[in-house]
Amino acid sequence: MKTRMITFEDGLRLVHAQMEGVRSVAIGVMTGAGSGNETPENNGISHFIEHMYFKGTKTRSSYDIVKQIDALGAQINAYTAKQATCFYTICVDDESEKCAEILSDILFDSTFDPEEMEREKKVVLEEISMCDDDYADVCADTASKLYFGSDPLGMPILGTRGNVKRFTRDDLLGYIGKNYNVGSTVISIAGNISFEKAEEIVRKYFVGRWSGGERDWRDRPRTPEAAEEYVFKDIEQSHITVTFGSVPYSSKNDISVMLLNTILGGGMSSRLFYEVREKLGLAYSVYSYSGTYVNNGTLNVYIGTNPASVGKAADVAADVIADIKKNGLSREEFDRGLQQLRGAYVLGQESSGALMRILAKHALFTGETFDFAGRIDEISRLDYAAASEAIANELDLSRACVAYVGRKTDKDLLERFTSRA
Repeated sequence: MKTRMITFEDGLRLVHAQMEGVRSVAIGVMTGAGSGNETPENNGISHFIEHMYFKGTKTRSSYDIVKQIDALGAQINAYTAKQATCFYTICVDDESEKCAEILSDILFDSTFDPEEMEREKKVVLEEISMCDDDYADVCADTASKLYFGSDPLGMPILGTRGNVKRFTRDDLLGYIGKNYNVGSTVISIAGNISFEKAEEIVRKYFVGRWSGGERDWRDRPRTPEAAEEYVFKDIEQSHITVTFGSVPYSSKNDISVMLLNTILGGGMSSRLFYEVREKLGLAYSVYSYSGTYVNNGTLNVYIGTNPASVGKAADVAADVIADIKKNGLSREEFDRGLQQLRGAYVLGQESSGALMRILAKHALFTGETFDFAGRIDEISRLDYAAASEAIANELDLSRACVAYVGRKTDKDLLERFTSRA
């Protein structure tokens, strides 16, 4: 599969991949405007704007948008992340231009009607309430706040209730004018569509529509000290998230860290899953996950456990992490993990939607086209000794950030991790 990228005369970038054997086309517009752009005073505005783009244009009501998309047998949606917002449509190949026109309409001709804003505020406030009731998410957000401190990456994507209630139409238009510009936007198209057709669609519906400007990646590299925070709730399950500093998105060691994450807690054969759940039955849910940003990265461990097992589950997880930190991965784990990574990249090329998102994020973060064949080759050629050296620099237990949500406990969770440094 060949990927290509061009830059139009106004500075807008198109990244494209033509896929054989599929009938779908995914068209995504990714802009570098996420909660990482925000301040405490406007936290949540990126996500609220994402919602409002679907609430009506000069020629379409919100119902017209979804009705016309449904009539085409297509999908249209969006999501907000820490450093990006993506608006996208996925459709049958012969409807790609019609769907692109609708996507263009919502991006350039939305009205942000004040009455629609008030209705949508209620929707977002309900979304915040739902997230407040998802204690695993609360725990993850608490750990993120501990790790990033005052950096905007530590703020929640949904924002705060007070901010959402205060947003005005002028607030939204001002933020869009500052952060939605051609230098911070990438259009990604993947599926059964030629490069020439993709270029024609982008030129017709998107080129020349954004103002000039560049994305200011505001996150700065961090090396925080160890910290902990306890949020006591009278709930049935206790939640623990442990966050460690890791490599940024384009690090030369990113494959080694992905391998580490896979073996640590990336699946049912991972060390954490086997030791904490299968061997001792201390948790139903235990896993690790990474967060990669332009200038920062995190490696995180999550444990959902019975309140009576909090201390023991934390001890076992800390032992697993300390053992990997000291002894690295076995050769068998190394080989198995590489095979899992290779499989993930191969399978990731079979979904037009997934491929569109990968290409868009890589182009936005690096300015380059993602090379799947080259990536798979990199994974195949990864050296065991070099990977072991890179992994040895991860999981600094002396700087662990530990968040806990659950019933009141006298367990010192942070000490369980830092004492094994």
